[in-house]
Amino acid sequence: MKLRIFGIFLFFSLWIFVVILSTSCKNSGPSTPYDMPFSPTPTFTSTPTPVVHVIGPVNVFVEDKGVGVPNLMVEAIPPSGVTVYSQATTASGTAAFNPPYLELGNWTFVVPAQTPFPYAPSTITMPVTTANETANFNTAGTAVYLTPTVPESFTSTNPSSPYTYYMVYSQPGNLFVPSTLAFTGFPTNWSGSYGPAILGYGSADAGSVTVIANNCVDQAPSFAVTLTDSTGHVRAISSQQTITKAFTSNVTVTWTTTGLNSNFCNDGNGIGIVYGTLNVSTSNACSYDVSVQVSMNTGDCCYSQFQTPNGNSSAANCGGGSIGFGPGSYNCTINSTATWGALNCSFRGQSNTVGVPTSGSTQLLSVNY
Repeated sequence: MKLRIFGIFLFFSLWIFVVILSTSCKNSGPSTPYDMPFSPTPTFTSTPTPVVHVIGPVNVFVEDKGVGVPNLMVEAIPPSGVTVYSQATTASGTAAFNPPYLELGNWTFVVPAQTPFPYAPSTITMPVTTANETANFNTAGTAVYLTPTVPESFTSTNPSSPYTYYMVYSQPGNLFVPSTLAFTGFPTNWSGSYGPAILGYGSADAGSVTVIANNCVDQAPSFAVTLTDSTGHVRAISSQQTITKAFTSNVTVTWTTTGLNSNFCNDGNGIGIVYGTLNVSTSNACSYDVSVQVSMNTGDCCYSQFQTPNGNSSAANCGGGSIGFGPGSYNCTINSTATWGALNCSFRGQSNTVGVPTSGSTQLLSVNY
């Protein structure tokens, strides 16, 4: 009897355990984020971006010296860089590039170096946002500038130091023109050099100019530089540059009578003969730069004559001319009428006329410069 009661008790215990276990294992829904039920990924439908085709040309205009440049080959490179288009400019200087579809974005336009044109390779990069836009090449506003590195002056007839200038060839336009340099305006014994030999491959090519004195100099050089392209066209001229002369040169002319005599003109009138010395003296002056012009005036007897080691001349009022004299002393003879004549002396734009003295010395002219 006891064994039977124990069996019944064990059976009910097992049944209760099974019920409790089945209840605890039942999935009644998610209790944490990791127990979310599976759901399929949603499907989105995308709308394709429409392709916009721009139709029409992009243009290039090339201008030099104020007019369009014809028959010049120009290149155009679209943003993709896949193709390089080439086109010659028309009579008006315009090249039109008309691809099937115009790419929008940054285009590059190139003027390559080509004969017989004087241009260096020149480039424009510009955004193109619509058809019929134009890239403009031009050479406007070219100039050359010289700047002395130190204040320029010379204090003697034999300056030893060269004079240097910083040089810039400015091309504010975008069509570059290489050019060679030449000097204008150097007086005797001044000369110049420069480097590099050719300027103009960019918007502001730089170089230098050197000016030197060779041997004796007594004139301040005032010079300019010119830039000339390969066709012979002058592209730019600098302003005048002057190296200041910081001392004074002097030339003085005197006459000293050494003797008198007389003769007769072919009309029976008397002629006065004066023997004397013409002297040309200098101070801080270069002999090559001194040429004093002297002529003689006399009365109405055209037998009169000015006789010198540098040649003879009739009186100026009888059709005779002047005779040139450099530094030195010259023994001369004056054949004149009863007035003994007069000497006219001129140098560097100054002149003076003095009657010939019958004795002693007289100053004919004194010029400072």
